[in-house]
Amino acid sequence: MVLLRKVPTSLLAQQCHRSTANLQWRLRQALGAILARPPALVIPDSDLVLVIDGVWSVFHGRCWVLYNMAFKPVTLCEARFLDPIIRPGHESVNNWEEALRTIPPEFSGRVKALVSDGLPGIAILAQRHDWLLQLCHRHLLAALTVRLGRRRRQRVRQQPGRGIRGAILEALVTVDDGRAEALCQEVLLLSGHPNCTVGMRRTARFFVQHQQAYRTYLLHPELRLPSTTCALESMNRLLRQAISTANNPGALLRRATAFLRLRKTIVCNACVHQQK
Repeated sequence: MVLLRKVPTSLLAQQCHRSTANLQWRLRQALGAILARPPALVIPDSDLVLVIDGVWSVFHGRCWVLYNMAFKPVTLCEARFLDPIIRPGHESVNNWEEALRTIPPEFSGRVKALVSDGLPGIAILAQRHDWLLQLCHRHLLAALTVRLGRRRRQRVRQQPGRGIRGAILEALVTVDDGRAEALCQEVLLLSGHPNCTVGMRRTARFFVQHQQAYRTYLLHPELRLPSTTCALESMNRLLRQAISTANNPGALLRRATAFLRLRKTIVCNACVHQQK
């Protein structure tokens, strides 16, 4: 109840006619019992897609990141979670490498692709492990929306930005490689327009540089890749509720690990554009 439904221990104590201290002791005992058992990771014998996302928290003015990972078997439409790790500082590729080392060898050898946001250096990480990389469309589209601005006056001044967004949207879904290349050239041309903002230019050129990684789900339909990290982000929203009362990194990790072991899976569909 406390973890899965975020019921405060004080309220639950009243409902159960127990003291808050007694209920907190029971919670610690229950968490200890869950964490004492080895994780039961049951995954079909098939190729795997690894989906990753970080959850940020701040304790006493210092940033900590929970490195969250899940396997999506290519034969299923669900993701199955591994135990996370937590590290101080901002999200980084080096810390992700450390998180990847906690994956059991019997599973890491079956990973064929990595799904992630556009964290700097993530392409190098995927290449280091000989994995295909699928970059998250949702993060890209959110960045484009921010670069365009919401006010009408801003949008009028950013006509090149609107053209860039339209070209990128088409390039994300076209199965014609020649058309995709032509759209990338259009994006580059528009990004050089005098009215194009610095932020939009940076986002446009990042897309062109990594356009293959945004289109991996089209190029390798046999892997049934998701084109976003939305499944993990949905779980992370629930996870934030479960860890919201943690007051230190250790407590956060214990609660997060127990929560993910109890929830275990979440729906993670392949991108609709590759379905037949």
